Amino acid sequence: MDKIPFTVYDFFAYLSSGAVLVATADYIWGLGLLANKEVSPILGVALIILAYVTGHIIAHFSSWLLEQTIVHRVLKSPSVLLLGGEPRWNLFALVFRNYHRPLSKSTQQQVREQAAARNCKAKGEDLFQHAYPIVTSNERFQVRLDDFRNQYGFARNISFALFTSAVAVCVAYGLGHAVRLRWAILSAVGGVGMFYRFLKFFRQYSYELLLRYSELPNSEVSRNTFAGAQ
Repeated sequence: MDKIPFTVYDFFAYLSSGAVLVATADYIWGLGLLANKEVSPILGVALIILAYVTGHIIAHFSSWLLEQTIVHRVLKSPSVLLLGGEPRWNLFALVFRNYHRPLSKSTQQQVREQAAARNCKAKGEDLFQHAYPIVTSNERFQVRLDDFRNQYGFARNISFALFTSAVAVCVAYGLGHAVRLRWAILSAVGGVGMFYRFLKFFRQYSYELLLRYSELPNSEVSRNTFAGAQ
């Protein structure tokens, strides 16, 4: 084969998070597959496929739990908070201080003026969806946003995988498997750390888009010229 059939995102967001759970299962059940000094080509390919498929499953549940539920429904989405939205509870603003930091007042005003110039009265996530196709008509901005999306996707998936691993080890310990709780503690700590990284890059994704949106020409003629020229 002349080309590896995986993108960088496949490796970091899917294979790596899937590998966490494959390694956890190997440890809990004492299979010893990953402890072998030599792995046959067939087994190696099977483990890669298993990790990749597991990674996709993780991505589905991590998106539902960490992104759609915890972030959007509990913490509020970055597009709301960046434009001056109040935290749901003050405790959240203390625990996740950087995530709740809004854009400057002047930038918020520029974003609203841009939206008004385009007859857009949307707010929050609807405003984000309005701004996205306008900003990403510039390929350079699209690439930069894709970088942030890949980073938050990786952090989100790894965080979920580590939390799941911690729970699995705790359950296995309770059922009498020969496992050590220190691995559950380390996994939980890693999951918390990666959750903070997920919030950082998820916020930065919206921050970058709204900032670029605020700087666009706000007349209809200028907007079309910008989209075509870039």
